[in-house]
Amino acid sequence: MTRRWRPSLAAVVSVVLLSVIALPFIGLILFKFYASQLVQQTEESLQGQAAVLAAEFAVLYDGRGGTNATRYPLFPTISIADDEILPPRPDGILPSTEPSAQYHEIGRHLSIVSASAQERTLVGYRILDPFGTVIGGTGEIGLSLAHVKEVAAAMQGSPISVARVRLRETPGPAVYALSRGTSVRIFVTVPVIVESGVIGVIYLSRTPNNIFRFFYAERWSLIKAGLFMLIGALLIGFVFWRFITRPIHRLIEQTNADNVTASNHFGTREIETLSQSFHSMAERLQKRHDTVETFTAHVTHELKSPLSSVQGAAELMLDDSVDIDPEQRQRFLENILKDTKRMDDLLGSMRDLARARQPNFEGKTKLADLHPQLVDAFPTLNITTVAPEQSLPISSGGLQIALQHLLENSAKHSAQNVVLRAARDGNAITLDIIDDGDGIATGNRDKVMEPFFTTNRNAGDTGMGLSIVRSMMDTVDGTVLILDIEDGTTIRLHFPA
Repeated sequence: MTRRWRPSLAAVVSVVLLSVIALPFIGLILFKFYASQLVQQTEESLQGQAAVLAAEFAVLYDGRGGTNATRYPLFPTISIADDEILPPRPDGILPSTEPSAQYHEIGRHLSIVSASAQERTLVGYRILDPFGTVIGGTGEIGLSLAHVKEVAAAMQGSPISVARVRLRETPGPAVYALSRGTSVRIFVTVPVIVESGVIGVIYLSRTPNNIFRFFYAERWSLIKAGLFMLIGALLIGFVFWRFITRPIHRLIEQTNADNVTASNHFGTREIETLSQSFHSMAERLQKRHDTVETFTAHVTHELKSPLSSVQGAAELMLDDSVDIDPEQRQRFLENILKDTKRMDDLLGSMRDLARARQPNFEGKTKLADLHPQLVDAFPTLNITTVAPEQSLPISSGGLQIALQHLLENSAKHSAQNVVLRAARDGNAITLDIIDDGDGIATGNRDKVMEPFFTTNRNAGDTGMGLSIVRSMMDTVDGTVLILDIEDGTTIRLHFPA
């Protein structure tokens, strides 16, 4: 079977942490869109100021302001993501004609307004006459800008906004390279129009705001925040390694080890539960392996004697050279039947043992439900029950198997009376099987529950009864105890809460 690729837990955690760390840097790329919005906000602000100055220009020109100082509605049009950025604006040149006295007076008034406004807006103001000569503003007064593209368009009556490369005295920070908005200057030209036509041009410029200016100013604070995020990510990674990855790798190592040992590095509560379940399963498997190995050796040993006896008797009876009288032949046949019956009993006990080890005995049973069947199965025993209505946490079939073997042992060891006493001890429940038979010798109490151990082998006892009962009780997390009494035998089946 082809094994499909699966990412490791460490790889998944690393990708998640790196993604968290990278989010702020990915945000810087998204700020390009925000930078474009800042450019348009700057353009819109310049257009608004230009419209006000154009209206003031018109009032100073004819005392009325005309019917519409700009004639056209103004909307932001620049997109630094798509539009071409023009080279730096050409310098002003000497004009071909001198502005009239009226324009000088208009320029003087508007220069006072623009100089006061520049302190707050940081806008470059240029007030031009209809021939493109600067008559007022915050610089280049007396020079002509008629050769500039946007000014020439405004002189023809069309408002226009452009983005030009910004000239810097010193190079900007490297982070400015992430956005085009940090290296441009916005220029807005608005024609001043009255009934007679274009009487002048308002020419404004400003560097747009950008988020990187803030980032650069706060770079040390941002570096500290980045270090804090990095340390936080490392701490989160350590927590994942300490409480999840390391315990899981420890469990993986234990699955590949020959001897499973308990680990003290459980990590989280869920992994601790998983680890304990794994160790419990490993112990059950190891116990089952040891039991199967021991059981196989016992079966081989127990079956070897009757098989050898049957084989030897059969070979003698088939040997024509040996004269066997009828009495001896009869004895051989009786031995064969006796040995085959013992093998059949052994196989039957092994089937019961295998059945007792299957985890299918959960349920509830009362002694009252089984008492009639037990009386019929053991007519030589006087069976009485105490608390027959007490519910026992085991299925009817499981309890019947256990009592079948326990009562057989009582009958084989000369018992006449058996008492089945159910009782509740706190949350636990017990069932005592008390008989008046020969009892169990003190030296044999630690052996009687081992498979094939018997003190009555000549009578055909297989020695599997108590072993089957113990295996069956293991499936319901119960135990089998032999209590100390003076006469007879008392076996206690203990069911936990």
